[in-house]
Amino acid sequence: MNLGIVIIGENDPAIAARAKQYRIALQVSKKYELTHEKTLFVSPGVLVPWDLLPAACHFLDRWDAACPLWKYGVTADQIGEADERALTTEILPDLRVLLYAHELLFVRKNEAGQALLETWRRECERGADERLAFLRAYYQVKPRLCVLPISWLGNVRGASIQHMHARRPGIERKKSRLVRVSIGKGRYVKCAPEDVEKVKAQYNQGV
Repeated sequence: MNLGIVIIGENDPAIAARAKQYRIALQVSKKYELTHEKTLFVSPGVLVPWDLLPAACHFLDRWDAACPLWKYGVTADQIGEADERALTTEILPDLRVLLYAHELLFVRKNEAGQALLETWRRECERGADERLAFLRAYYQVKPRLCVLPISWLGNVRGASIQHMHARRPGIERKKSRLVRVSIGKGRYVKCAPEDVEKVKAQYNQGV
């Protein structure tokens, strides 16, 4: 896959163990550095959707970055302090937009990917909320961002438990609850059955 993983801040033994199992290069760093052609930046404690990593790598063949939406129904005007929301409106006047889960961020090693990371870190120095800072960076750099369904985060725990069960003798492997959804000609994402219509709506609206 030519993918490397960077755990931000401090090591996560669970992520490190699975990365070793999947033979994916991993390092722990406080810096957002593109160590490979395609790099996954992940925060400690995040349950990585290991079975979806090949799909993420495929997206980065075309897109500069990819990450899931954070929460349905929570928009930028509902988080952070008033002064930082005001700072954000200097770049994005209307804050009634969904936010991104930068805790699981795939970035391609190219000019736009590098610019996104560098601008994001600069914006973090201007305000305390990393999520609003990421939003400001995104709207300044305007990279080709592949927005992934929330299920890339929400259903990870079930996928991880399923994987562990499959490795235990005498325990029948359960079928994955994820379904494949077409988002364009020859393009697909996986999500939970209950999120299918939301995913279709997001991509039809050009999210």
